[in-house]
Amino acid sequence: MAEDPRTPGRVAQPELDAEVENLARRIAELVNTAGVENRQDLREYAIELLKEQTERDDAATAPPSSNPSQAFSPLAFAILVGLVSLPLLVLFTPLGMGLFVVAVLLGIWGLIDTFVRR
Repeated sequence: MAEDPRTPGRVAQPELDAEVENLARRIAELVNTAGVENRQDLREYAIELLKEQTERDDAATAPPSSNPSQAFSPLAFAILVGLVSLPLLVLFTPLGMGLFVVAVLLGIWGLIDTFVRR
């Protein structure tokens, strides 16, 4: 199949192109029949509808890219818990120490997990 000269990298589909051009012409005629004050709003509305319809179809067919097990990062959580534990070390030492120990254990887990996945 030949490449479409209007859009590089896309294979030409004459029937589909003709139908899209026909629909675009019909939409343009409808927009042009509206008053001057409504034309810009109708153009924007038509573009929004087109984007919404095509993006919704693309999103429905796309496979989920992230695995739920990859969503949890023990290393990032360790940093967060460690930062929270630092002021608690001064304010309430037993709780701060406990959270700091948890942060260290999460950090070790995160480092091991990082090296095992590679």
